[in-house]
Order: sequence, then structure tokens, then C-alpha cells
Amino acid sequence: MALELIIGLTEHRTFGNIFQAFLIEKRVSFYSIAKLVKLHDLPELKLNQHQEELVRLCNQYSDEALVKKFSKQKESGKFFQEMDHTLFQDHISPYIDQYMRQIALLLMQQKTRLFFKQVKYSNLYDEDRIEVPETFSLATFCFERNDEGTRYSLAIEHEGKPLNIRNKNLAIVTSQPCSFVWQNKMFLFRHISAKKLLPFLDKEFIQIPKAVEDKYFETFILNTVKNYPVKASGFTIENCDSHKSMLLSMEPNLQMEPVFVPRFKYGEAEYLPNNKSTVFVNLQKQGDNYHFKKYRRDFDWETQQLQFLEQLGLEEKTGTLLPKGLDLLDQTDRLFELLKWIGKHKQELHEAGIDIQQNQFEKRYSTATQDLDVEIKTSEDWFDIYAKVRFGDFEIPFIKLKRNILNGIREFELPNGEVAILPKEWFAEYEDLLPFAKQEGQALKLRKYHYQLLKKRLKGIDKTFFQRLEKIGQTAAHPVALPSNIQATLRSYQEEGFSWMYHLYEHQFGGCLADDMGLGKTLQTLTLLLKLKRMKRQILVTDPTESKEQGELFEENSDEQTQPAALIVMPTSLIHNWENEIKKFVPSMKAYKYVGVQRKKALNLKGIISYYDIILTTYGTVRNDYELLKEHEFFYLILDESQNIKNSGSKTYQTITKLNAKHRLVLTGTPIENSLSDLWSQINFLNKGLLGNQAYFKREFITPIEKKNDPEKQEKLKTLIRPFVLRRTKEEVARDLPPLTEQIRYCGMSKEQHKSYEREKSIIRNSILQNIEKEGMEKSAIVILQGLTKLRQLANHPSMVQGNEQAESGKFDEIFRSLKNLMAEKHKVLIFSSFVSHLELLKEKIESEKWKYSILTGRTTKREKVIRAFQEDPENRIFLISLKAGGVGLNLTSADYVFIIDPWWNPAAENQAINRAHRIGQDKKVFVYRFITEASIEEKIQLLKERKSSLAEKFVNSNNPFQAITQKEIINLLS
Repeated sequence: MALELIIGLTEHRTFGNIFQAFLIEKRVSFYSIAKLVKLHDLPELKLNQHQEELVRLCNQYSDEALVKKFSKQKESGKFFQEMDHTLFQDHISPYIDQYMRQIALLLMQQKTRLFFKQVKYSNLYDEDRIEVPETFSLATFCFERNDEGTRYSLAIEHEGKPLNIRNKNLAIVTSQPCSFVWQNKMFLFRHISAKKLLPFLDKEFIQIPKAVEDKYFETFILNTVKNYPVKASGFTIENCDSHKSMLLSMEPNLQMEPVFVPRFKYGEAEYLPNNKSTVFVNLQKQGDNYHFKKYRRDFDWETQQLQFLEQLGLEEKTGTLLPKGLDLLDQTDRLFELLKWIGKHKQELHEAGIDIQQNQFEKRYSTATQDLDVEIKTSEDWFDIYAKVRFGDFEIPFIKLKRNILNGIREFELPNGEVAILPKEWFAEYEDLLPFAKQEGQALKLRKYHYQLLKKRLKGIDKTFFQRLEKIGQTAAHPVALPSNIQATLRSYQEEGFSWMYHLYEHQFGGCLADDMGLGKTLQTLTLLLKLKRMKRQILVTDPTESKEQGELFEENSDEQTQPAALIVMPTSLIHNWENEIKKFVPSMKAYKYVGVQRKKALNLKGIISYYDIILTTYGTVRNDYELLKEHEFFYLILDESQNIKNSGSKTYQTITKLNAKHRLVLTGTPIENSLSDLWSQINFLNKGLLGNQAYFKREFITPIEKKNDPEKQEKLKTLIRPFVLRRTKEEVARDLPPLTEQIRYCGMSKEQHKSYEREKSIIRNSILQNIEKEGMEKSAIVILQGLTKLRQLANHPSMVQGNEQAESGKFDEIFRSLKNLMAEKHKVLIFSSFVSHLELLKEKIESEKWKYSILTGRTTKREKVIRAFQEDPENRIFLISLKAGGVGLNLTSADYVFIIDPWWNPAAENQAINRAHRIGQDKKVFVYRFITEASIEEKIQLLKERKSSLAEKFVNSNNPFQAITQKEIINLLS
């Protein structure tokens, strides 16, 4: 026979009435209980979803479940015997009650039968059946107030009929809310608790004395009016459902982050959306009268208001509201966005009846819309920036925000005392500009070389003017015609460099040409000067350096202006090279060497500046003659190897920067040798103030970049200097270069070196001539060779002959200067010399710089190890090699520069040395530098090579040139 699942209301020995699930079997006149259903029985039973849920709920408070939840003891009997009364009242009883309530509600909804089940018996009868209604019973509190006090009673209705419970034997099933069984019928209430109902089982009403009436009205009666149906006599209850509004409060959350908190206001009561209270009651006493105002929440209206805010872009975040995408912002950014949102939607919020509040903030923040109006005008050297900010009805000059923007202060107090939060975008857009802007009245003035800072702020700028400025960075698209009389063919990158310098000249900007060594910075510069050479009126009659009387230099009554010379400042060792390059590439330009004792200070310098196109001088000369030079203006002031002014505290920097010139240019392969401060010095010389003062530059760039490697600051610095620094590496212009580029570097001797050389040359010449006269030419070859070798050594470095470590050498200084540039550019270089002693001198200097190097001489035993160290170690970038040891058998393709530091007449050995780097497998362009000391035996041989004279043929093609040389030719070499 089929088994049926029923719920039995039975009495627990400790807890009183509880529901339990049973399986029963139908007999003739009764039902037999087959078993008490446990959770583990469910898999075997074919129950529906509601029945399974009833079983689960009943088993939540089984003895085993209660012991497991509330005790560590394993024996249920012992647990119930020793159970603390407080534990039972405060925890266990409410726990059981909540599950009993759920079971009662399920029984109302479906057809599972409910029976009284006596503990002692295992049979059930139809008369044990308990009827479960489909509707709730209603309890109404009835208050009557008169002169003696107030009394109240409880009226219960079920299905529209009164139910009198007084003196009835009720079986309480649940306490909160109440349900009970009477006469085999269960009665359930929505809200009232059993405690509220029990007093009326034996009383008709409860009397409240007049003396305590106020207290009762303020507490018990107020709560009763709020939570239950009430009938009142002697006082009034007013339903105020229409009195409602919404508040949107901006306030800090627990993390002190600003958020929107929505509140719904009914009369004096405010509710958060997650508050489930449905009613608010306010008590007002006027004289002896009590008046209750009862507000019932309108959840549909509240939902509509929240949906409206959602349509305006707010989303819910743990009970608060935020515009979408703000949860990751910091406090100030979030506050700004909230205020901005309010300002944007203020009218819509007002129309929807939503009031905006600010709570728990020390300041009152402005929700006014913010607008920045900027107009930029151009003058000859400046941009004039006129800007106004509108905060609602207030108009503020933008200049008043300068302190805020430069110091990152986003709060700005308005005239009405409210605080505006400045947009982050203003800081991003103007914090780069303002440090360089000069205040003039209500306007800001910005020098034109800061035009990069205005790229995104073009309103009011002359677009045509700005497009002309843009040509500086687009030289390939805006080439300048080369001067027709330049005696050279420029490579494409050199033409671009020339065009770039010309565009800078047009706008009176200074520039730094920072190409790699060997890419022709000198040629590009001379091309520019030739292009800019004016058709000078012949104001000067003669070369002022040849005239003795100042009055003879000028035509009478001539006051016309002529373009002054360009002053080119360089290390002493470069003077000869510049002189040669001028003669070679721009022979039409007149150049004057303002160096040494021959600079003729006594003559009128103004005449020299007017007559010549170019004046060559040195850093030392400028320091010494500063007082004289500062009185004159030059057309161009050009610094070669401009890293010489990297120390802004040096006398060199101080004097150079104070010279007067219409235009400025610097040339360097290494604008930054040690620190970004090197760059500041050179850029400040070119365009004063471009990078701010030193303190600003250190704070804004040096510290963040050098200590923190800040990419944002790096990009900011690049933006500022990009138009004024042009750097091309050898690799970048490789396609324009031949596989092999050879240059000669002429090096002047130091003063003492020149004296020693001339003295020894005289002695050697006399010695050779005497030996030839005595022994003849053929037997004098050794003496000649010894004499010439000694002169070569003196031309290289006097200490190679004299052993004086303090001796100075112009060539040595130039070799090391070039080497230093290559190390800064991270190139690899082979240095070849005929003299091991020369390599040893370089080795000492290299070690003092702590540079990695390799050296290969005839004394080197582990050749392969030395070669591999240079080839494979990227930090090892210098290889010192003697010509005899390294002429053959080496493959050194990791190098892309070759120095021949003491060239001689037979190029075969030199070519073999060059081929160590320039050979099959070399994927880089190779630069070869031959260092030749001017006014020495080296220069005489070089001149012979260039003239391709018969004497040169003898030296170049002969292993023993002295066999064919004449006494006259020897005298010419030693002249």
C-alpha cells in the first residue's frame, strides 16, 4: 500500500510544539506511522519539491542538528539536560521558530496534511487532522482614551469573522510572527508576535493609567501604530502617504571616499534604499491631544527614482551611487566627477524632485559648471595668452589659478566661499606651460621657442604662423635650396640637417646639431653660413689685420651696417680642421683665426668682425678675452664640442653665455656626458629659459628621470627639446653613407710641444746633413730614419722621447676627445699605432676613465682570448693594436671606427689595419680617422701624398724610400 508524507505537530520534551515529517500508511479506520523521515531517507523516497523542502526544514532542528550547531558534546541527552536557559531563550528557540514559520507557510501553499501527533502513540486518526487555512488572520489593536486613562484590547478576525481567544486553550506553534492551533485549525498572522497576543487569553483589555500615559504613547502605542492595524478613540491617526521626497547626499563613506547616498524622505523620516521598513510614525502632542502622523513607504515610486538616476549614469555600489567608472579613482578625482555630474544634471534632478545635499564635509563644494576660455595672440618673440575661467556666475582670470596648477592644488576658493575642484585636465594641459609663462597684467606671455607647449591649444593662434614653426620638425618635407657655390655634395641627411638649421635661423631659435662623430656636422654648419652670407657692401677697404691705422680701415662717412662675422668656438685641437674644411668646402668665405699671440688684440676687433665671414677661436681664448669680445655682436655664435660648457658654474659657461650674437648654434656628438644637467647648460645657452631655471630642471626632470626612470618626464623633456636638437646616429643614416668613410684630423701642437719639436728638428736637420756630407746618402739612411722617427714621436707626444709624464700633446688631447665622444655614443673603435709606447700612453688614460679595453702588441701571448674579449663583450669598446702585431690575421667586425694615430708614408700597413674592421661580414658603416699633427713631418708627408708628386710616389710605392731620395728633398721635408 502507498505511503503518504504528512507533517505531525508533536510535543518535544524540551521545546514544546514542533513539526516533524512522517510517512503514514492508510488502514481501515486509522493511519499507521511507518517512520520518522530523516534527510538520508530522501534518495529512496519519491517526493515532490515541496515535500522534500518540508523534510529538510524539519531536520534543521532535529536533536542531532541542534547538538551539532550549538554544542561540542556528542550526546544529545546530556546536552538538553545541561542546556543553559539563556542559550535556549536567546538562540535555540528563535532558531527553531524560524524554520517552524517556513514550514507553516509551506503548508498554507500546498496540500501536505497536518496532524496532531501524540508522542506515545504511533497511530493517527482523521480527528487528529489540523486544518491549514489559505489566508492570514488579522489582529487589530483597539485603543480607547478617556479622562481616566487609556485602555486597549485586541480584536482578531479570520476570513472576515471575529475570533475570540479569551479563555481558550490555544496551542502556540510559532512566536514571531505568531501562529496557533485551536479546535483543529491553525491560525497564522503576518506580523503580530505571540507575546502581544498572550495577555488577552485571560484579559479583555489592558488599562494604562493617566500618570504613565505620555510614556506609553511615546513608546508602546507609537510602535503599535507603526507596525499593526489600530483603531483609535480619544486621539487621532493621520495617514500621510503623499508627503514624500528624495535626497541625494554627497558624503564620505567609511573609507573617506566621496559617494552619493540616496535617501527617501517621508515627513521627518529618512530611509536608505536597503532599509526594509515600510512605515514611519511621528507623534505630535498639542496640549492634551495626541496626534499620530503615519507615513507608508511607496516602494514603486522609490524604484522609479532609482531607475531615473541610473538613466543619468549612476550605478549602485554597496548601498551608494557613483557615476560609472569612478570606483578606481582617488578621492579628489572622484569628488570632482561627482560635482561635475551634479552640475551637468542639476536641472533634471530639480524637475524630478531630487534634492542635492552635501554632508559631513568641512567645506562647501561648488557644483557650478566650469568653462575655460583661452585666446592666444602672437607677437614678434612671444605668445600672449589671455584666459578666463567661469565657475557658474563667477569669472576668474586664469592667472589666479597658476599657484594651484603648479603646486597640484585642485581646490580653489570662490568669492562666495564655496570651493571648486579644478579639472585634472587643466593640470595636464597647463602645468607644463605655466612654469615658463611670464605674467603681464591679466595675461601670460610665453616665448616662441615654447611653441611645442601650445600644440593642443590652437585657439586664437595664427595657423599660418604655427605651420611655419612646424617646418622645424619637418625638414624632409620643407627642404631649403643649397647655396650654389658650396664645394661639396651633401648627403640627404646632411641636406636635412642644413634645412633644419635654416628653419631655426628663420625663427631666431638656437639649435643643437648632435649627430654621431663623422657625419659631417662641420660641413652642414658651413653650408648654413654660406647660405646666409650677405652681399656685404665694401665698407672695409682692406683686411684690418694688415692695416696699422684704424682710420684706414673704413671709407669716410660710411655708417652702413654690415653683417658681422660668425664666431665659432672650439677646442684648440679643432682649429686646423675647421680652417681646412672652410678652404675645402666654402673657399669664398673669409675666415680669421683668433687664437694665440697672432690674434692681434691691438687691432680694431670691430674691423675684423666686419671684414671676415667667420672667426675661429677657442674656449680658452674666449675666457681670456671676454672683456674685449663682449663689446661686440656676432652674426652667429657657434660652439663645437659644446659639452665644454656643460658645467653651468664654470667660467667657460659664464663667459660664453654672455657674448652677444643674433643667432646661436652648438655642435656635439655627446650633448649628455654624465648628467641631464649637461643638457640644461647647452640648451640654456641656445634658448635661455627653454628648460626653466636650474632648480626647476633638477626638480622636474633630473631627479625623476635619473633616479626613478620616469617615462612621463622623459617624454615631457623630449617634447620641449625636440624642435631644437637634431641627432642622427650612424646606424640611422647608414643607407646614405658609403661603406668606408675616411677623414683626416689635423691636430695643433701644444706650446711647449711646438718649442721642443722645432728645437729637435733643427738639431736633426743639421745632424742628417752633416752625415750625408760625410757618408753620402745611401749610408745615411739609418740616420735619416732615426731622425724622422724621433720627429714623429715628438709630433705624437713629447713624453715618447723625453719621458716627461707632465708633457702636453695636442694630438693626444684630440685623440682622447674623439675617443670620449665615441664612448658616449657606445661605438667600438680600433686604435692603430706604429709605436707601442704611444699605445701605452693611451692605455694609462683609458684606465683612468675606467673604460674596458683590449690591447694587442708583439708581446701579447693569448691573442685569441684578447680578440674574443673585444668582439664578444659589448662593454669592451676600445682595442689598442700595434700595426706590426695587428696588420694581418685579425677579424674585428664588431668595430665601426678606426683610428690611425700616427700615419706614415706607406699606406699598405694602414690599409691592412683598416681591413681588420672593413671586411666581409661587416654590417656597419666604417669611419676611419687619421690623426696628423700640423706643422710636423706628418703633415709634410700628407701634403706630398695629396699632391701625388714624384717624391710621394717614391715614398708610397717603395719599401726603402731613402734609396731614391735626394739631399734637396730631405731638406724640404725638414724645412
